[in-house]
Amino acid sequence: MSRQSPFIPGRLVAPRRPLAHYRPLQPAGAVAGYVRSLTAPRDLVVDVFCQGPHFLRDTVESDRRAIGLSINPLLLLSARLGLSDTASSALPSALTRLANGYKGDRPLHSHLNSLYRSACPICGSAGVADWFAWDRSLDRPFEKAVRCPRCEQPQAGPTDRDDETLARSVTPRGLAYYYALDRAAPLGHPARDRAAELVDCYTPRNLSALMDLTRRLEGLSVPDDVKAALAAALLDCYDRGSSLYPYDEDRSRPRALRIPVRYYERNVWILFENGLAHLRTEGCHSAVAEAETVLSLVRGESHGYALAARAARDIRQVIPEATVALALVDPPRPDGVFWALSALWANWLSSSPEAHAMRPLLQRRRFDWDWHWRALRDALVQVAPCLTGGASLVTLFASRDRRLLESVCLAAAAAGYRLVGWGYAPEVGYRLVWNWKEPEPPRPISIDDLGSELLGEAKRTIVEDLSARNEPTPASLLHAGACASLAETGFLRLAATVEHGQSAGTLTAEAISAGFDTAPVSSLGEGPEDNDQVWWLTDHLERPEALRTLADRVEAVVRSLLSEHHAWNHDELIDAVYNQFRGVLTPDLTLVQTCIESYGTGADTEIQLRPEDYLERRRLEIGRLRDDLVRMGQELGYDPMIGGERDVRWLDEGRERYIFVISASAAVAHHLLDTPPTAGEARFCLVVPGGRAGLIDCKLRRDPRLAAVVNAGKWQFIKFRHLRGLLERDDLDRYALNTVLGLDPIVDQEGGQIPLF
Repeated sequence: MSRQSPFIPGRLVAPRRPLAHYRPLQPAGAVAGYVRSLTAPRDLVVDVFCQGPHFLRDTVESDRRAIGLSINPLLLLSARLGLSDTASSALPSALTRLANGYKGDRPLHSHLNSLYRSACPICGSAGVADWFAWDRSLDRPFEKAVRCPRCEQPQAGPTDRDDETLARSVTPRGLAYYYALDRAAPLGHPARDRAAELVDCYTPRNLSALMDLTRRLEGLSVPDDVKAALAAALLDCYDRGSSLYPYDEDRSRPRALRIPVRYYERNVWILFENGLAHLRTEGCHSAVAEAETVLSLVRGESHGYALAARAARDIRQVIPEATVALALVDPPRPDGVFWALSALWANWLSSSPEAHAMRPLLQRRRFDWDWHWRALRDALVQVAPCLTGGASLVTLFASRDRRLLESVCLAAAAAGYRLVGWGYAPEVGYRLVWNWKEPEPPRPISIDDLGSELLGEAKRTIVEDLSARNEPTPASLLHAGACASLAETGFLRLAATVEHGQSAGTLTAEAISAGFDTAPVSSLGEGPEDNDQVWWLTDHLERPEALRTLADRVEAVVRSLLSEHHAWNHDELIDAVYNQFRGVLTPDLTLVQTCIESYGTGADTEIQLRPEDYLERRRLEIGRLRDDLVRMGQELGYDPMIGGERDVRWLDEGRERYIFVISASAAVAHHLLDTPPTAGEARFCLVVPGGRAGLIDCKLRRDPRLAAVVNAGKWQFIKFRHLRGLLERDDLDRYALNTVLGLDPIVDQEGGQIPLF
């Protein structure tokens, strides 16, 4: 096993159905890197809070055994579907059997569609409504969209009296209502009142349709994988068929368990058909082998993956001690809406003990961050004995909510884990690698002294991290650095284990916030990432060190790696770059990819250094350009001089008029920020290859200091090819030179841009 960089980016993949809007984005490919570097073939890897298939797939495809744990059987259903081939040829026939099963004296699909029959608002023909829009204050539908056979397309328009009559034909407290309520929480259960509130989030018509589908699916005899796909489609019906989606709003999911004033009532059968069609369309991935049982997988008697519907805190009931080579954690979010609905839907779908175990979540109304880190800590405490000696726990998640990072660090530190590496990139999120160490008793400390020490450490870290990067840095990365430092130095464990009147999470968050307020740093405005302030040292103008920014260092590493190997796989090249930048020096993925695009060429599996960037070729090219600049200056009547970093200077009557710096790289910070004062009105021009244009633009967008210099007109950029074009002009004179220098922008793009020439 080799120890790799603590930051492996992977690529974020949007979750697939079911519950796609509730589940987090996860980095496909990232886990494979950690698994291969931190474990051996056939080792056991556990996804502690399984929320989808990606961690398990990466693990099994790396020839390791994988177990996914979750108290939520709906998340395990999502994982199983993502690890199997949902494009099964048996699905259409199963759907036909379900649709043609009788409800009363007519097929189920015909009965369900009859609940939504409506006249086309355009031509009046009989059709079926896709949806009705309701006004809760008026308690009636006011708009609809009808599938009209004559118009051959859905037509939207106002409802009529027949629509209102049909909507009221379903009894509000009929058999469907009590069936749904009893499935969620039987009579006498302490969560029954809460379950009733959730059941009331459905119109009587939709509740009736959903329960009809639920009963029919439960009695359908089909293979397990087919039934799982049908259950997933029904699960999406539970979601989209509720009254929690506001009318005329582009909202991916409900934000609260309150019915909006205006809301949608969607046709349940159409939702079901569409959901199943989406599952089949998405089901083009290869299937992953599933073990016969969890026990056989743990014992090594089978391979592949297994799923266990258990809470993470109960991991030792499933997995013996000292058997897990790597634990993976994408922590669940404290999302009260999702967990309450999951408890309801799980019990609608199944009467299994795993579904019943979700019922206590119907009662919980408070899912705050103080509860979150404590619950996560308790789970991680139970995970530790299952780890083999030297095994790691890797937390990786893509949320931009900084409270989640604080909660994770607080929980892991309090559980006795030691942070051994971390990284963050806004495009893919956080990666933190932990090892477990027997915790020492906390030292006695007062709340005031603890707050002061937390603040001092956060303040020191922010300043040191900015100095290390030597460039303005997004607040999210500085915040991550402060959290990591507080974990590494033991302050978070101290805050979590010492009882105070103030929440440890609040104390930590306030200390980091105060660190930004009291450190000698200031905000330079928003960076490329939305709403993420970029910070820099207030005394940077007095700092004497060389201006070698992190961005310039990353560029140099990419150039060097491409020079060292004839060809690279794209993902392997990115991982090799990140292997040289750790912790707060983790560069954003956009920068790394732009550097690769600037210097590399070829397909993803065969990236090579651009031929024009070979060292000797560039050296000869720069020599010719320098000679050309000398000749051009002479032809224009200037007195050219060569030397120093000012590769070519054009003088007129002893005064500098043009200063040309020829560079094969996009390392512009040193030139732009260290421009010496010059007499007269000399123009500074940086001459660069066209292949560096996108990279220079990327750096200017990342660093407000560089953009300010360019916006002030102190520097211009000239591409090699543009300079050659000037040399070929017969009509070039001094006036024409001033005019044409700015005609070839360094980056062509629509909309506003930094004026680069």
